[in-house]
Amino acid sequence: MKIYVAGYDPVAMGGGRTFARNFVNTMPVGSYEESDIFFLPSASMVQPDEVDRAKADGKKIVLRCDNIIRNSRNRNTGMSRMKKYSEMADLVVFQSKFAEELLNPYLHSENYSVILNGVNQNIFNATNRTKAEHGRFLFSKHSSDETKNWEIARVTYQQVHQNAPDSVLNLVGRFDGNVEEYNFDFYNGENFKYWGLVSDEHYMASVYKQSDYFLYSYFNDACSQTVIEAISCGVKVMDCCGMSETGGTPEILKAYEEFGVSHFNLERMSYDYTNELERL
Repeated sequence: MKIYVAGYDPVAMGGGRTFARNFVNTMPVGSYEESDIFFLPSASMVQPDEVDRAKADGKKIVLRCDNIIRNSRNRNTGMSRMKKYSEMADLVVFQSKFAEELLNPYLHSENYSVILNGVNQNIFNATNRTKAEHGRFLFSKHSSDETKNWEIARVTYQQVHQNAPDSVLNLVGRFDGNVEEYNFDFYNGENFKYWGLVSDEHYMASVYKQSDYFLYSYFNDACSQTVIEAISCGVKVMDCCGMSETGGTPEILKAYEEFGVSHFNLERMSYDYTNELERL
């Protein structure tokens, strides 16, 4: 079995692109010509003519569905493209039960599976964590998507800082230029360090290991890669305004509680995908 991962970019980050990098590192991937399976990490990463060609060439089509692909961010083609690809697919994989319940009433896929993401725990692990006498918090977002809710995380940290003035906030990712220029809207001596947009996994793991609590303010993430990386590095998820009860995050936290952090390694993810793909 050989798998062609459509739209794969080894340096791109976020959503399906980060997933694709993990997938390529653990599955039997190959060139388009030598592969039996045409794998779509996200409907937004592949053009329709590529999928049409794969179908015409007799490839098995596998579509990974994460969350709603908003038309406002995809030239009004996000969900229509997902629908078309799902109708062509031999298998649809949802990243959580939440994603399946959200999307399948629209897609009507009959052959589907639910597989939680995994991360490379040779990189994202709790070894060599640094220690500090004060609390260290983290907020990270590699997307400009407003559902990441930076404002909620910011206010939460300000409340923490009032009671623990020695605490520090690690900030990672992409923010509006004005937000960066004007001190991230902090005004009361809040302690923070801005690490910028971190693309190197080893560097990002070192940031996790210098943090104790991840400020979770994401709304309805289907299967947050950031949450999985954080808990793999020994960082506790700190709920902001009930957001950790939305999306697929309760499923991640429940699996973590029941099976431990090893449940989110790439070996488990590879095992689950291999079982599903071998049925095709």
